[in-house]
Amino acid sequence: AAQTGHLVLSTLHTNSAAETITRMLNMGVPAFNLATSVNLIIAQRLARRLCKECSEPADIPHEALLKMGFTEELLATATIKQAVGCSQCKDGYKGRVGIYEVVPVTQAIARMIMEEGNSMDIHNQAKAEGFNDLRTSALLKVAQGLTSLEEASRITVD
Repeated sequence: AAQTGHLVLSTLHTNSAAETITRMLNMGVPAFNLATSVNLIIAQRLARRLCKECSEPADIPHEALLKMGFTEELLATATIKQAVGCSQCKDGYKGRVGIYEVVPVTQAIARMIMEEGNSMDIHNQAKAEGFNDLRTSALLKVAQGLTSLEEASRITVD
């Protein structure tokens, strides 16, 4: 259907958006079909959302945050919080927040697909084009005070 101009939404279990291409190639989908039919790949995770009633600022050394992947720019406006627990939530979390990795299939990425490039090459190209991987997206949610650093580490890999 995608080859005839119809929008097709599908789901596939992979660890990242870039690994989706490798997985589909391994499933026998021809590289040409992927390169010409796939427009966008989204990987997602759900992180536990910090409780608004009881979360409190986390005291984590600046240098440690930089080692975890935060940038100086992000830390300048960050509100990093931690889970506490109260009668509203029990464990410091209430609800979920989406963490997304969005990779548009650009001409450069389509070319890599045609050449059956590996997921690391596709990931690196997407990073060069400015996309945020799951880890970076999770750290953005931590900086916004929506989830904890522990939760971001639990659902993503460095």
